[in-house]
Amino acid sequence: MQSSTNLQKARRFRFLRAVFWLGLTAFGGPQMHLPYFKRRLVDKLRFLSQEELIEINAFCSLLPGPSTTQTITSIGLKIGGVLLAIQTLILWALPGALIMGALALSPSFLGAQQLEFLATMVVGFLVFAVWSMSRWLKPSVVTWVICILTGAVGFFWRSPFFFPIGVIIAAIASARFGNFETTQSVRVNKSEIKWKNLSLIFLIFFIVGGTGLGLSNYAKNNKWLKPVVFFENTYRMGAISFGGGNVLAAMTAEQYVHHTNRMEMKELNTGLGMIQATPGPNYNLAVFTNAVAMKNAKYQLPGQVLGAIIGWISVFLPGLLFVLFAYPIWEKLRNWRVVQQTIPGIFAVSVGFILTAALIFGFDLWNNLQVSKFNQWEIHLGVLLFTILALASKKIPTPLIVLITLVVGWFFT
Repeated sequence: MQSSTNLQKARRFRFLRAVFWLGLTAFGGPQMHLPYFKRRLVDKLRFLSQEELIEINAFCSLLPGPSTTQTITSIGLKIGGVLLAIQTLILWALPGALIMGALALSPSFLGAQQLEFLATMVVGFLVFAVWSMSRWLKPSVVTWVICILTGAVGFFWRSPFFFPIGVIIAAIASARFGNFETTQSVRVNKSEIKWKNLSLIFLIFFIVGGTGLGLSNYAKNNKWLKPVVFFENTYRMGAISFGGGNVLAAMTAEQYVHHTNRMEMKELNTGLGMIQATPGPNYNLAVFTNAVAMKNAKYQLPGQVLGAIIGWISVFLPGLLFVLFAYPIWEKLRNWRVVQQTIPGIFAVSVGFILTAALIFGFDLWNNLQVSKFNQWEIHLGVLLFTILALASKKIPTPLIVLITLVVGWFFT
């Protein structure tokens, strides 16, 4: 018995060590994370099979939040239960969070002139994301209409309420009009579904959301309430962000730049640029944005550190809760035809959210170029085309793209 316990502890330690190494080395965003997981966790260390990895990732892709973070957290849950799942999330996300926090707290970094072309590079990343993800849309008029309408409406209606409403409408439209091919529907015994798990998630969401909404009107005149409101805003974005880091970027632009003026678009573009050169999940952007928001709210260094911690906890907590509570429900519902019919629509609206982000950031970049009378517009165009072509080639690592952009900024500013 003692020997078996020691073997289990040794296996968990090896797994956590592998997760921490991935957190340090997995550059390139979610499109590159899964190959990293396969190479280390499947091929080298054999913690699970390739089929198990694909199945877990498919489930997590249906959830709001960071899908690859939820994937590796689910693997930890499968191997060692709730405690190992939480440890997995921390070790996976911590290295990138520390880097983004350090950048946000640096007194000179945000004013560095070599960041001039990061905004253009970010637009290139978003354009490539729309193009690459659109190829995975189900070939249907319904999915394309959902995607394009979401992108256009999101650009003109810049409200935080648009995102959850868009997901609900897309799911209903997809189920009603999609007529997609599905696997054979299995009769679901509703009495076997533990709805209390899902109810707990929504209860937490409404408690946090209600608290934040109730206090938001008072936060302007009560400085000590701002961290609570920031926590609620970031938690809400993490809870409804179908589509990963690019969707979170669009939500952050609306919530922190346009809706509340907590930070400038230039500051957000800096964070978006640097997250591309940071290992681990792109959701670590929330660490940067909340620390900068606290700095702009005149908080001293301890308050800014608190903002970084708030951003880190609040953005990943919803995804963790979905993994812990939703998987048993998914096991029961995944073969239900109506659920399968909603999936293409939800994915299409996620791509549409990224299109919204590309339009918003591109429009802001265009306005800034007009204000500066198209100063160095040829360089901006060159950076944009280089970013898109470099990503499409899949031969240039994303940190190198960021580094080249910074070097260009150093030479031409």
